[in-house]
Amino acid sequence: MVSTTEDSPGRQLLAAWQAATAVAAEWAERTAAVTAEAYQKLTSDPAVRAVGEVWRTMVGWPQRACECSCTDSHPNDLGVCDHRAVITRRIPAGRNAGADVPLCAPCAVAQGFAEMPG
Repeated sequence: MVSTTEDSPGRQLLAAWQAATAVAAEWAERTAAVTAEAYQKLTSDPAVRAVGEVWRTMVGWPQRACECSCTDSHPNDLGVCDHRAVITRRIPAGRNAGADVPLCAPCAVAQGFAEMPG
């Protein structure tokens, strides 16, 4: 039989659970804030950015050009293309065929938005 008094095991367990979830939520909030601040400081540091640029050129990441047909794919967002492809998307071409087209991030987003219903 469960007691309804303040010191019943069920109420103690509930109080402990509520305290633990409050602490975990506060920890997650603080950790997220500190992580975001540290990331922002790191990515905005000129020395870190310079090393990143040198490393990118040394590694020789292949730079592909965006091949989006902006006027057809997203006519309402002309001029967003940054010409640096980051993904490849299969575009339907004909009945059963398709073509892989390199897209920059702005064109990929604009195409996705243009294709959204409503």
